[in-house]
Amino acid sequence: MSLTRDDLKELPQLLQNDFELKLEIAQQILDDAVVARLMERDARLRETFRRAVLTEELMRLPEEFRQFREETTPRLENIELHLGNVEKDVAETKERVTTIEQDVAETKERVTTIEQDVAETKERVTTIEQDVAETKERVTTIEQDVVGVRDGVQSLQNWQRGEVGRRAGEEYERKIVRRAPRIFGAGTGGSPATSERVSEQVSLWLAQAGLMDEDVPEDSDPLDADLIWWKGDKVALAEISLKVDRDDVLRAKRRAAVLRQAGLEVLPVVIGAEWAHPETEQFANQEGVAWRVGNALSEALVAFRKAQL
Repeated sequence: MSLTRDDLKELPQLLQNDFELKLEIAQQILDDAVVARLMERDARLRETFRRAVLTEELMRLPEEFRQFREETTPRLENIELHLGNVEKDVAETKERVTTIEQDVAETKERVTTIEQDVAETKERVTTIEQDVAETKERVTTIEQDVVGVRDGVQSLQNWQRGEVGRRAGEEYERKIVRRAPRIFGAGTGGSPATSERVSEQVSLWLAQAGLMDEDVPEDSDPLDADLIWWKGDKVALAEISLKVDRDDVLRAKRRAAVLRQAGLEVLPVVIGAEWAHPETEQFANQEGVAWRVGNALSEALVAFRKAQL
């Protein structure tokens, strides 16, 4: 017997208590087109299907997404604002970097200029140092020349002073020789250097003593005495100097000692305008040398002057 349409309408009533059978029949008779039409025709069934397909978690997604959007939107706006500020800062930074790059370029140019100036300055300093070195050499040469000139002038001055002193001494010596009779009293004599008679007499005395030239030291030779005056066997041997010093005293003593070897009574004498040093007078007295300094005479010279022929 075949099923009628009315029988099929009664089928849900029959399947009310057999849920598994209901599922098997529904699975056999439902296809995509039927399900789609059912969704369109029955809002309650569509909601049932939707609840069956979508879980509670999926159902909450739209609300959660809305809340997320509400929460995120201000943050995104802040991020966009921040990004805008960042972009602005980046733009300003780029400008500053560009300015810095320009400054660096200008600084490099200035450094290059400074380096060139330093190089030129070094060259100028080197030139100046060379000029200073040359100037120092010239100054040294000039200083040496000045020292040479100064030494020459000093030598000339010394020579002039020596020459003036020598001439003054010679003039003083000639004056004393001329005044010998007034200094020594009676007798005869003079300078062995200017009087041939005196020179011959001294040579005779040395010969009588048996003394040859080589026997008499040069600095002790009576022939080199400035003045010799004698009264028989009494002889005065004098050294004459403007300023009488120790050397004059010793020289007179040595030359008188040589002449004594001829058996003569010889008195060493020094004659001068003044003593070279205050202690020279005492030294002459200690050495047994008579003296006439200025207008003063030693006692020994006074005694010789009073002696007669």
